[in-house]
Amino acid sequence: MTTGRRNARAPARNTRARSLRPWPLTLATAASLGLLLYVATASLPYLISSPTTDPNFGALNHCLGQALPEARLGWAVSPDASRAAVYDSHRVAVCGPDRVATQRDVAGILAVTFDGANRLWVATGARLLREDGRALKPVGDFAPVALAGHAQGVLALDVSGQLVSVAADGALLGQTQVPPGGGRLFVGADNTLAAVLSEGTLRVYDARTLAPYEVRPSCPVETVWWLDAPERLLIGCAPTGAPSFTLDVRTGGLEETPGGRSLTPARRLGSRSLYVQGCDGFPCTAPPP
Repeated sequence: MTTGRRNARAPARNTRARSLRPWPLTLATAASLGLLLYVATASLPYLISSPTTDPNFGALNHCLGQALPEARLGWAVSPDASRAAVYDSHRVAVCGPDRVATQRDVAGILAVTFDGANRLWVATGARLLREDGRALKPVGDFAPVALAGHAQGVLALDVSGQLVSVAADGALLGQTQVPPGGGRLFVGADNTLAAVLSEGTLRVYDARTLAPYEVRPSCPVETVWWLDAPERLLIGCAPTGAPSFTLDVRTGGLEETPGGRSLTPARRLGSRSLYVQGCDGFPCTAPPP
């Protein structure tokens, strides 16, 4: 009887033992994954703001990160990469060569940019603002949703599709109409030519006067990269991975590039042969297309 009871209880003990064995491994695995996730998450701001990791923007990002440590909605870089800005919905922070942050409270920020003189411009849902000393002052009664700086001032696009070129002193330099609903603005090398991309359609203008150039891409356009030659664009066709083309804006000539390209969207600075992309709300150096 005693032997029978021992035999009856033995399987139960073995079952419990087997059910307990995986727990130490499971807990160790979870701890390792948690540590890995923490290290990856905690390291990203450091990598972005490290001058050794990003020699072009690391020091600026370190300055910007201290001024606006979270909830960044966008960024901008001056044409010569000497200044950079990040913003959230109600505040913009700017850092320059002295690595001292300047913060300004602005309600409803939608976009920021720098013009050819490294001057900051800010768009809100109600007005366009221009940096004047340490203040931001309104320019006209325009309410843009997208901005791009050029050599003499800024391009500003509102939700109705009105595109204007505004000088640093607020004078209207040019005006045209594109389809409503917004679009993306790109200004190329030497800050003289501009591209507007909306719903797969590419339009190119003189950045100052908004005089149009006749361009006829052979595909719906997904994104564009201005190249080092001021008149040349690389066009990425939709969908991603479709053939891409190099466009000569002045002649209208198209040359297919070898193979499909899946390139990270990036912007070329106007005064330096340097491409920039967004990294966790900061500007980061991007590879050339």
